[in-house]
Amino acid sequence: MFVKFQLRPILRPLLIFLFLMSFYQVLVSGGVLPASEGVSLIQNNIVKAQRYVYQDDSDLKMVMVGSSLAANLNIKDIGEGVKSIALGGGASQTGLEIVKRSKSKPPIVLVEINDTIVRKIDTELIDSLYHPIFYWLRQYLPMMREEYRPISIFVDYFKNRSKQNQKMTREALDRLEGRNLTPELSQKAIQSIVDIQSQPLSEQDAEALKKEAEFIKSQIAEINKNSGAKVVLFDIPQESRVNAAIRRKQVQELAKKLFPSDRFEWLPPPKEREWRTNDGVHLIRSDARDFAEFLRDKLLGTVAAGSLGTAPRKESL
Repeated sequence: MFVKFQLRPILRPLLIFLFLMSFYQVLVSGGVLPASEGVSLIQNNIVKAQRYVYQDDSDLKMVMVGSSLAANLNIKDIGEGVKSIALGGGASQTGLEIVKRSKSKPPIVLVEINDTIVRKIDTELIDSLYHPIFYWLRQYLPMMREEYRPISIFVDYFKNRSKQNQKMTREALDRLEGRNLTPELSQKAIQSIVDIQSQPLSEQDAEALKKEAEFIKSQIAEINKNSGAKVVLFDIPQESRVNAAIRRKQVQELAKKLFPSDRFEWLPPPKEREWRTNDGVHLIRSDARDFAEFLRDKLLGTVAAGSLGTAPRKESL
């Protein structure tokens, strides 16, 4: 016995659903609904990656890839036409893979190189970005992107309202964020990092760094071949006690051997100074802004010139 399919009972709910989805897409496309930055670290990473992959990058001057150290920098302090695929808890390999697969051709790719590269590439994020079906949907239907999830927009709306009710000057925000706010907690966090960095680099970690460095080299070679981008390697200064620790120095020395300056272009380090953090590694707001402005001065003026002004341009490989 066959059950006769009845279309009428589901037709109305289906039409209502299609109407609501279409209306939501109109609100998104019309700019009525503001995009969310994400309400968690993972979601923020997804939003960054999707924006780079799916949005127009015709005015792109530079893209920065790396870990939370680079993600801590505000790209607005670097300049116009700069995008960041520096991911909290991640590493440069993930950002490089996105740049490699993307249609965008940035003139400069800024790559963070330090011990964070042992974290490897985030294959789950890469697979989600380039899923055959969802890639098409997100490309042409922005409402399908992570930044337009209703709950994220809702949370962002109330967070922004709270900020508007507590407007503060940039200087006041800098003072509020300074480590003197919670000196005991800051010093404890910094000392914890110093203790870790005071241990010599193990053979296992050194081998892991070498393995990931080879993978990064292959990514850089492909980017350079396909887009002709200038690939610049850099590290971010940390707390002076951390910078002086044996493991930190060993990692820096190994990085320079793995990426020799006669084959790879390194960003010259900033002038010696006391770089301040709350945890030993992530620069506080004002110092992060100083370093971002250092990047702007060193890199954005070189897009047309083709060099950092300190040495002839090196080939990426």
